[in-house]
Amino acid sequence: MKEKLTRNIGLKILSILLAALLWLVITNVNDPVRYDTFTVPVTILNEELVKTKTQSYEIQKGETIEFKVSARRSILESLRESDFEATADFKNLSKFNSVEINVTPKRFENDVTVDTGKDAYLNISIEELSEREIKINVVEKGKVGEGYYIGSKTARPNMIWVDGPKSRVDKIKQVIVEADVEGATRKVTRLLRPKALDEDGEEIDATRLTFSHSYIDVEIDLYRVKEIPLTITATGQPASGYIMTGLEYQPKTIEIAAHDSKLHEINGLEVQIDITDATTDIVDYVDLQDWLDDGVHLVDTDTTASVNISIEKLETRELSIWPNDIELRNKPISLKETFITRGPISISIEGPESEIEDVTRNTLKPYINLMGYSPGTYSLSLETDISKYIVIDDTSKIILSLIYQP
Repeated sequence: MKEKLTRNIGLKILSILLAALLWLVITNVNDPVRYDTFTVPVTILNEELVKTKTQSYEIQKGETIEFKVSARRSILESLRESDFEATADFKNLSKFNSVEINVTPKRFENDVTVDTGKDAYLNISIEELSEREIKINVVEKGKVGEGYYIGSKTARPNMIWVDGPKSRVDKIKQVIVEADVEGATRKVTRLLRPKALDEDGEEIDATRLTFSHSYIDVEIDLYRVKEIPLTITATGQPASGYIMTGLEYQPKTIEIAAHDSKLHEINGLEVQIDITDATTDIVDYVDLQDWLDDGVHLVDTDTTASVNISIEKLETRELSIWPNDIELRNKPISLKETFITRGPISISIEGPESEIEDVTRNTLKPYINLMGYSPGTYSLSLETDISKYIVIDDTSKIILSLIYQP
């Protein structure tokens, strides 16, 4: 038996070696070693050695670590970031506030090789703790339902204490709670986590920040929207010798929102502009919100109305007319007129320069209103209605006799 086992021993050993070599070749061809890169966050151990009641720390470098992993393809393809744990133990913190980062696989420990490189360190700065009390702003996200408007927003509490490393606390510009209002048609109530934002509106990592309240109770009222007409009028009088010749404004309608109990009582908004003693055109923007009652809101983000009021200086011109240029209005058919004043008749007209500069005898169209007159001789004033801004001076009198017709 022994002779059979030892016969051709060299050939048998060679066969075993060749078989093992062939197995290695086949294995490496079908399941070769591959490499991949992973990035995971770093977990800090024994944090209490640095973070105390009077001080904290800020990570300067090493919040995450990128490392290489080598393993057979069949293993590597099944690995995820969650299969690795990266830790930095503050027990090993150096005098330069640096600590080595260790990465260990949670699976296949004996079949995975991790290479963190030469720079696998977490660096921190140790600093004093700071705290601030900051107002909470409620910010809506999304668009409410058609025909509705976001009204009052309430946060309870409306102030919050934030403490943490001084450099991080000092970066806080505002603290917000963000409420999703997409499609809402009734009061929105939410329980939301606060967020700290910097001056650029970017969220500040709250890992080492502590809020006095973890959740904020938020209520957002929704109001119905209503379109109403806007009327802008002038009050007062321009300076002596001046006249208002025009008033234009935009918009003519506005959209408002309020509680239903108040909204149904509002059917329009009237704004008055004081032009007392004005001598030049008035170009202004009126903040319409100032003219609305408390609790009534303008829906448009632009809350102003543009107003242009034309103020012109009054000018005087002299014209000559004849009696047959004068129209007699409302003369009783039983009366016959006789002009005592004969032409040419010199009259004065007054109005804005832009209006009176083109007025002539033929375009003035003067008239006398004889409504209610009886037979007699009268000194009468001339009138014209070619423009509401042009008048004929009262000193321009016409003497007229009225008698019964036979």
